[in-house]
Amino acid sequence: MGENRRRRDAYNTWDVIFLRLSPFGAAALLAAEVLAVAETPWPARRRHSEDGLRPGVHELKDIRRWPAEPVSPPGPPDPSRFRAALSGLCEGMATARAIGHVADNVREAAAEAGVDPFLLGALVYRASRCNPRLQTPFGIGLLQIEPRMFAANLHGGKLVYQVQQGEAWAERTRPLPRGGLHPMLLEEPRHHLRVGAALLGMWQDQHPGIDQAFAGSVPHRSAVAHFGWGDVVRGTGGEDRAFTARRRLIERYLDKRPAPHPTSLGIAVVSPLQGTPRVAPSGPGEDREQGARAHRGLDIDATTGEPVGSLADGVVWFAGFDLPGRVRPKPVPPEELGQTPRPPMGAGGLFVCVRHTEGIFSCYMHLSSYRVHINDRVKAGDCLGAVGRSGVKSSGSHLHLEIHVKGDAVDPAPILGPELVIPPQDTVAHELALQSKKLRLKHERRVRWRAHLAARKDASARRE
Repeated sequence: MGENRRRRDAYNTWDVIFLRLSPFGAAALLAAEVLAVAETPWPARRRHSEDGLRPGVHELKDIRRWPAEPVSPPGPPDPSRFRAALSGLCEGMATARAIGHVADNVREAAAEAGVDPFLLGALVYRASRCNPRLQTPFGIGLLQIEPRMFAANLHGGKLVYQVQQGEAWAERTRPLPRGGLHPMLLEEPRHHLRVGAALLGMWQDQHPGIDQAFAGSVPHRSAVAHFGWGDVVRGTGGEDRAFTARRRLIERYLDKRPAPHPTSLGIAVVSPLQGTPRVAPSGPGEDREQGARAHRGLDIDATTGEPVGSLADGVVWFAGFDLPGRVRPKPVPPEELGQTPRPPMGAGGLFVCVRHTEGIFSCYMHLSSYRVHINDRVKAGDCLGAVGRSGVKSSGSHLHLEIHVKGDAVDPAPILGPELVIPPQDTVAHELALQSKKLRLKHERRVRWRAHLAARKDASARRE
């Protein structure tokens, strides 16, 4: 076990980045996993889907940057408040009645397994967006459970697993509902959540021992990472997003509206997204379109459909389409969004801008929809629209936030502050962007030098 611990601790920040960047990274991780299997009491459990999971880049270089997660409200959750909180999180993804039933099942399953209902509800949102019928190569149902992953743990209708006690492993069991991991039964929400809560409890029991026994995992915070990956954790993005969803769920349950904090701009701001702090993997000045233009704002990692709030009091200055080229953006009332044929969009997609004071504006881009009209007055935190990826060419859904002061775009990260947003410099994505830009500039210098040499050679030939 001591050797395994030393291997695990050797994965510092730069080791993780190397594994993600290097063409040999995947092979190195696989070799570490194979080595771990030979030294542990069971073969490493992992997803068996064809595409599987891949490490993300919207992750922190050092997970210690995350603050402690909030404690769940004491006692069993109030049924109606918990129902309303989960319905708000999953708004537009299923009917309120269906989500209400799921919320009740989450509470009951969490109480039966002795796990945090707010974490279980967050996993439901992250895995399936509260859709019990969802089937993907990743898994089945609300929590995207993959039966093959846990087949070896199913004995006599119970979940049987090993927990480390000192240098030895002791057997533990957890009850499962009749039918266990049968794929058809996993489509039924109550059955699925009872199974999923038991699996979450198992991972929480096993988590400390697993991280000592299996080499190859990147540093992570909790058993939630294993819930997605299995015994060997190769990325932390899923865990980070699950905890973000849990923070959002708790905020909704407590009906917590953050207080604006003062800034150097003379306006008080809140986060445009709930569940702070949020990760911003990309900032101003980074390359876009292979260096054809520079990024002008802050990209904040988010999920399609998340509400986007105004970061300060103000008046809606624009709401409409960004159009390609130098064409003036087209304003569209929100009630006409579904009726207006959408033209080819510029990089901003659907967006809203708010004027806060003379010369200070904030803009929210790539929205999937918005609900405000031009000249509407809004307060800090009021919902403007929903996260999407309109106008985006390749990356996933996120919020692109710009702040303009007297006509100049400024970096929003220092204005929001580290309590609201974790800046790009702390992420793997930023490291990749810097390397990519460095390679582009190096290539451009080579091209210019070669052109210079060719011109000198041509001039010399003409003189002769």
